[in-house]
Amino acid sequence: MDSSIDTPYYDTINKDQNPTDDNWFTAEFDTSFWERTVFCPVGWTEEGEVSLMFNGLAGVGDGSLLAKAEKDIKTLLSFRDPQNRLVITGIAGVNEFSGGTANMGYQLEYILTYQFAEASS
Repeated sequence: MDSSIDTPYYDTINKDQNPTDDNWFTAEFDTSFWERTVFCPVGWTEEGEVSLMFNGLAGVGDGSLLAKAEKDIKTLLSFRDPQNRLVITGIAGVNEFSGGTANMGYQLEYILTYQFAEASS
């Protein structure tokens, strides 16, 4: 992860993680559309969503988690793919989760929509 991101990132895709940080985030990916754009040579476009889940302690520190998350989201949105293959096309308002004993943590979810174009091969 880029050093300009303050909140530690944990890759939780098909990995068992036990974060030791009070505040941390992970990403979940959901592809909603895939289309072949060129048949010969092969090229395709993908559209989908990335859910960035920022996690903190329930009842304490939610203000600091929100401040860190907002700063990190602004930083992530400032990044640009030099080949312009990956484009963030939108961001939804933040969702907040705290589930008491069912979920001992506090979570903020930011959903980014994206478009990715695979170069022809």
